[in-house]
Amino acid sequence: MEAPDRDWPELPIDILCDVLKLLECPDLLRSAAVCSIWYKAYSAQRCISSCPGHQTPCLLYCTEAAGGLRALGMYSLSERKAYTMPLPELPIKNWIGSSHGWLVTMDDKSELMLLNPITSNTIVLPPVTTMEHVKPVLNGDEVLEKYEVFYYDGELPRVVEKDTSGCIVMLIHQPYGQLSFAKVGDDRWNWLTVCSYYTDCVHHDGWFYAVTEDGAIDAYNLHEPSVIHKRFLPKIIQRVSKCHVVQAQWGDVLQIIRRQILNPDREQPGSRKWITEIEVYRVDFDEQKCVNITGIGDYALFIGSSTTSCLSVKDYPDLIPNHVYFTDDDEAAHIFRKDDPPEVGIYDIKSNTTVNVVHPELWMNWLPPIWLTPSLAKTGTVLLVP
Repeated sequence: MEAPDRDWPELPIDILCDVLKLLECPDLLRSAAVCSIWYKAYSAQRCISSCPGHQTPCLLYCTEAAGGLRALGMYSLSERKAYTMPLPELPIKNWIGSSHGWLVTMDDKSELMLLNPITSNTIVLPPVTTMEHVKPVLNGDEVLEKYEVFYYDGELPRVVEKDTSGCIVMLIHQPYGQLSFAKVGDDRWNWLTVCSYYTDCVHHDGWFYAVTEDGAIDAYNLHEPSVIHKRFLPKIIQRVSKCHVVQAQWGDVLQIIRRQILNPDREQPGSRKWITEIEVYRVDFDEQKCVNITGIGDYALFIGSSTTSCLSVKDYPDLIPNHVYFTDDDEAAHIFRKDDPPEVGIYDIKSNTTVNVVHPELWMNWLPPIWLTPSLAKTGTVLLVP
């Protein structure tokens, strides 16, 4: 028996929206060009919240395609295909983080702004001069010449009586890897003076969990009339490392340690001088320690300047299980090793080996590659910025 003909353009909008929820972002964007009814459904979907369904992270990078520095590249892990998109006509000097589909960009005066590269929506963040540590230095013509950064040691009173809701941006900044936060619409940054040397921060069940370079974990609740702080884990790592933290879907809290070591094959033509080594630990809060684990099963980790995440390959079938997708988030390397291309790869936890995300690598040194989970949202919920 043949199936009856279906007039897709005449399907109800709500049914079309359910169909669109199953699409990855590249296909979702294409759907708007099918017909006027599909465009209407696509436009309605954009207003719901974030990008529908499970969106597989993409790699965003600077590319020479379309001439010079006028375009961004986006490599889709789901399609294994590279796309080129125009660089927004904004004074972007750098991007320093990514969360919920938004980039945190910086202009040549170090002012910060949220940018959704898919929709081109922007949100201006409070001026950098409203941070406790920063003072503008003007020349004789009252024009900004530079900033002075003060190395506060955390002895000033902590933030209190700050009622927050909606989208919150948590910023890990210099000096000493300290924390400041702002709600969208705030006119200044609010400094958390409790601790320093943070390297990563994630949001879970209303709390921000921040990990230091020596493995200590602090939790902050910013949704109460005053800031609540708890230390969940003391420092456990003796040597300085790049430490990430994430809440795994099966319930455990994981610490991911990324080290850059000298490549034993660095003298070979085309070899990197530095390569990545990654270790994954399960945090045992009862015993106040971290336990090294040899695998994460049917899950994949994402680390870098974007929000650290743990994704199930059952929900994201295009990802490789028991692997860590990483980008180079070593700030010193971007400054002092500009001639060494940023390392981006997929790390096999079992074999301790790395393969390229794509070959040949498509990115330039300007604007370091960063993971982006595509979103069609016009506003966010919580943003975490390393």
